[in-house]
Amino acid sequence: ERLKDERVLIVGENCGPVARAYGLAKALEVSEFGKRHPSLFPRRREVENPPTLDDDDGPVKAVLFFEDPEDLGEALQVVLDVILTNGDPSGKRVLVEDSTVEQEVEVWFTNPDLVYSGLATNPRLTQGSYRLCLETLFQCATSSTSTSYYSMQHSESSTTSEQTRTPKRKLISNTVGKPTPLTGRTALNKILSQCTNNTTEEDLEIWTVGDNPFSDVALALMMGWNAGLVKTGIWDGDVESLEKENAVPTRIVDDVGVLIGQLLPE
Repeated sequence: ERLKDERVLIVGENCGPVARAYGLAKALEVSEFGKRHPSLFPRRREVENPPTLDDDDGPVKAVLFFEDPEDLGEALQVVLDVILTNGDPSGKRVLVEDSTVEQEVEVWFTNPDLVYSGLATNPRLTQGSYRLCLETLFQCATSSTSTSYYSMQHSESSTTSEQTRTPKRKLISNTVGKPTPLTGRTALNKILSQCTNNTTEEDLEIWTVGDNPFSDVALALMMGWNAGLVKTGIWDGDVESLEKENAVPTRIVDDVGVLIGQLLPE
């Protein structure tokens, strides 16, 4: 609600229209933002007559990671620019140049998983990995040994630079999605809203079903629900590791169809 009329940067291919449908009227995904700011990632877009200033729509107030970006390189560059300049990528990198300035741009990730299972033989990277990349780049950019470019530009005032910059900043961000409590409570509220009046959580048999012990099963255990772990995804089949990590599901099944057949027999 508080971001509905603010400039918001969306990470996720084709997710700009989705964000606007949610009510974020000024949301732009990275590719849309990049077209309005072609100088930020010139390898992606060649512009014959680039504008002196890319636009004047006001600062970006938040970055929301919805899904995998269309171009990870562009996404990391643009997001880093937005954060370091406190929302104005055409302006100064205030978080680099002045350690007393606080981060103003909110950063939200909607999935903590590092990897997921696809058609490839090995797991594929997803949002948790991108978060690690962004955190590392942010720390490097704000450290006293940031980049050779920065060192050259400020060589004449190196003493002042060292005095005004912290050794490292830590990116301030928020992560939702499985297995965070916010996601569990949101799912529960959605379920209860579809039930008859006076239905409580105790009246229901709730299951989470997924292929990741450390997100799908972990969410169920945190919420006190049942967990079905399927063998069709990221889990490697190591039962002993589940016991060591306290991620033992209620049932292990070949696929979701098997579990549905067990729970809802004809």
